[in-house]
Amino acid sequence: MVLWLTGAPGLAEEVADELWAVLPGARVVDPGPLDAVADAGASALAVLEGSPGWRGLLATASAELAAWRSERLVVPRPVLDERLWGVVEAGLLRAGLDGVLVALDADDEEVRTRVSAARVAVGPRLRELERHARARPWLHLRADVVVATSGLSALQVARAVAGRLGMDMGVR
Repeated sequence: MVLWLTGAPGLAEEVADELWAVLPGARVVDPGPLDAVADAGASALAVLEGSPGWRGLLATASAELAAWRSERLVVPRPVLDERLWGVVEAGLLRAGLDGVLVALDADDEEVRTRVSAARVAVGPRLRELERHARARPWLHLRADVVVATSGLSALQVARAVAGRLGMDMGVR
């Protein structure tokens, strides 16, 4: 199983870290290094993510890691294009893995607060807010789990995700 976390910039990563802590047998996989291999800086990433080869690469890399490690993967990666999720999901299914899309939703004010508090380049992430807003309708329809995150800590969100998926929680 691959839990694909998408949401406000930075939130998916925070929740993924907490899921790792509460879900035995989970491994967080950050596909960010693939960006570096593809030589995609922040400005080129939106173009890269829209290419068919990139979508297939994300699915293949995730499937190979899951097979190799025999663990449940947690992938914190924004997916703002429904076609992108379709390709990733199909690639995971071809590999015999369930792709579970988890949409971490927050109101715009919460997103701005989280982005501004992050230790990363704020400008590019704030520019992504419009893309997140446009993706919200299809994410709510396609996601296996939608968690309203406003006012919750990353740990509370992680527990909500695990609970809604019926996963036993433990402590590492």
